Amino acid sequence: MTRRVSALLLALALAVPDAGAVAFNDVLPGARAMGMGTAYSAIADDAFGLFYNPAGSANTPYVQGAGTVGRMLSPRGPLSFATGAYMRPYEPINTATVGAAYHLERQRGGGDIDSLLCNYAQELKILRLPLSKPLKLGANVKIVNSDAGDGSGGKFGLGFDAGVIARSNTGLSAGLVLSDFVTALAYPRPGITLATAYTWDRRFTLAGDFRVRGGLAEFYPGVETSFHQGLLRLRAGKGLRLDGEGTLAFGLGLNFSPMVLDIAMSLPTAGLNRSGGGYQASFSYRFGAPSYTGQFVGQAAAKAEALRGDLLNLEQKRKTMAQQAGMAESDKAAAESQLRVLEKRVAEAQDEYRALLKRNDELEYRAAEKAAALIGRPKPVEVKVRKISPPAWPKRHAVKAGETLRTMAKEYYGDPNQWERIYDANQDKVERGLPAEGAILVIPAPNP
Repeated sequence: MTRRVSALLLALALAVPDAGAVAFNDVLPGARAMGMGTAYSAIADDAFGLFYNPAGSANTPYVQGAGTVGRMLSPRGPLSFATGAYMRPYEPINTATVGAAYHLERQRGGGDIDSLLCNYAQELKILRLPLSKPLKLGANVKIVNSDAGDGSGGKFGLGFDAGVIARSNTGLSAGLVLSDFVTALAYPRPGITLATAYTWDRRFTLAGDFRVRGGLAEFYPGVETSFHQGLLRLRAGKGLRLDGEGTLAFGLGLNFSPMVLDIAMSLPTAGLNRSGGGYQASFSYRFGAPSYTGQFVGQAAAKAEALRGDLLNLEQKRKTMAQQAGMAESDKAAAESQLRVLEKRVAEAQDEYRALLKRNDELEYRAAEKAAALIGRPKPVEVKVRKISPPAWPKRHAVKAGETLRTMAKEYYGDPNQWERIYDANQDKVERGLPAEGAILVIPAPNP
C-alpha cells in the first residue's frame, strides 16, 4: 500500500505543474518541518506534527510541550508567527494520544490568522490491510479566526483536519491528510496532501509532500540525516513560495534529550537581494524521556543484555548437547550389554549344536546295533575307518556352507572326535566353534 501511494505521489509531482504561490494562511509551524521544506506529513512525530498530519502523534510515549517563533519575508510584507503545542498519552487507551496547540500569524499587508486545535490520534491494527505495523489515524477539531486583509474584517469558523499514516518494516511510510475544512471562512483554504517518506538505516530520511489547496498544486521534497546517535540532524528541502517568492530551506537539530532544539532558515532562490526567505527556532521538552547520555548507557545495556541472552542460549545448547551425549552413552552401554547377551546366546547355541551332533552320532550307532540284532547278526563292532588320503600332510580344505569341524574330522580322519586337531591348527579361522564359510583350513596329519 505504501509503495502504491509513493508511486502515485511521484506521478502527481511530475504531472501537475505549480499553480501559484502560498499565502499567509498556508504557513505552518515547526523548525524541523521548515528545514525539510515542509515535507513532513508522512512523519509528523513531534508536537508541531499536529499541523501537518493529525495522525502522526499516535502512540507518543512521553508528555511533550513545545514552542516556536519565526519570521518570513515576501514581496507583500513580513510575516511573523508563534505557536505553542502540548500532547500526552491517553491512559485509557494505551496506543492513543491527545493534544492541543495554538497558532497565530501576522503579516503586514497580508492578513492575520489565529487557530486553536485539539487533537486525538490512535494506532489501530486492521487485519485486512497487509501492513507490518499498525495504522495511525488522527483528527483535529479547531476554532479559526481569519482576516484576509481585504478590509472585510475577521471571521470565526469551526473546522477539522483528518489524517492517516501507513508504515512498513522497511522504513517506508505514506500519509494522506484532509486539512482546513472550516465553516463560514474563505481562509484558510481546504486542502489535500499526499505524502511519503523513506528512512534508511535510521540515519537518512527522504520525504515528499504533494499538496493541493484551492487552485494551488505544489510538490515539496526534503531530506534529513542524523549523526552521533541522533545528537545532530541536518536538513534541507524546497521552501514555501510565500506570495510567489521561491525559497530553498535548510535546518539544524540538536537532541539534548529530554530537550530538543531546532532551527531553520530559507533563502530566496532568485537572489539574496530579493524580499524572501525567513527563519524559525523551535524547542520541545519530553517529560520522562531518558537523557542523551542515558541513551548511550541504555544502548550499551541493551547490547549487554543481548549478549547475555546469547550466552544463556549457548549455555542451554551446551547443556542440551551434554544431555544428548549422556543419553547416547547410555544407549551405547545398553547396546554393548545386549551384544554381550547375544554373544552368550550364540555360544550356548553352538554348544547345543555340538551336543546335538554328538547325540545324533550316538543315535545312529544305537540304530545300527538294533538293526544287527533284528537280523541275528553279531553286533557291529565300531571300526574306525580312515579315509585314504594322499601321503602329503598337511592338506588344505575350503569350508563349504553347513560344514563343521566334526564333519571335516570324519572326512579326513574317519573319526569325528578328532575335530580338536583341526581346531588347534586353525584357531584364527574358527569363530565360536564354527569355521568361517569360504576359509581355507589346514588339515594336519592324523594321530599316529
